[in-house]
Amino acid sequence: MQIKTGFLVVGLLYGSMTSSYAQDDVQASRSAGKLAVDGSIELMSVVRLHQPVLGVALDSAQTRELNSPQGLANRTGIANRYDQLFLVYDADVYLMSDLDGDGYHHALNVYFDVDVSYDNATVYARLYLSHNGGPWRYFYTTDLFEIYADDHEDAYEVATELLEGYVPGYYDILIEVFSLNHADMVASQILDHYYLGRDVPLEDLSRDRNEEYYYEEEYFYSEGGGGSFSLYYLLLILLVVIAARGACSVAPEQ
Repeated sequence: MQIKTGFLVVGLLYGSMTSSYAQDDVQASRSAGKLAVDGSIELMSVVRLHQPVLGVALDSAQTRELNSPQGLANRTGIANRYDQLFLVYDADVYLMSDLDGDGYHHALNVYFDVDVSYDNATVYARLYLSHNGGPWRYFYTTDLFEIYADDHEDAYEVATELLEGYVPGYYDILIEVFSLNHADMVASQILDHYYLGRDVPLEDLSRDRNEEYYYEEEYFYSEGGGGSFSLYYLLLILLVVIAARGACSVAPEQ
């Protein structure tokens, strides 16, 4: 009874938590970034050490402006200083971690190479996700990094694990680039089906769990702080009791 009660409590808590996510439309993820050429860092290991970040949506006016034909045209090659022009020269998305094998992944790696017309610049990038053309939701800001003219070795990558609130579907990624020497955004690129030539199917970890694998890791917990009680020992005790009763029933009378 205690074991069943424990699972009931866990189930109620999980249901309440997922319900609150659905009601509040909260999206949570965690990310980490580095220069792509830096082979000393395994990004997904770093990602799991970071605290979750809640996605913040652009308002409806910003989304309409961004998704309009003129807005899309204005997001590339923006500059506000006459002597430098910035461009997201190359970008791609790599999908990871499809635990349940349904084609939707809960982790992704965004790669992008920012070029500047000459000299060098110190930049950072902000990344957003949009589900099926919906509002853009912020999920990560990179550290500052240096770019050098058209050098491809200054390319950057960001690994992200989607935790909650990302329903299964196709997503677009927005990269906004900012420079310390410029007042506003200097370049951007939207990674969508048109740019990539393919869709980006994503879902969060709570929906991507491989249930068979996940529950193999569960233990049977009893309430009261007694720790875990192995099913193996429970069966062993039951067999001992049955054997003892059998021995008593066949014992000769004195």
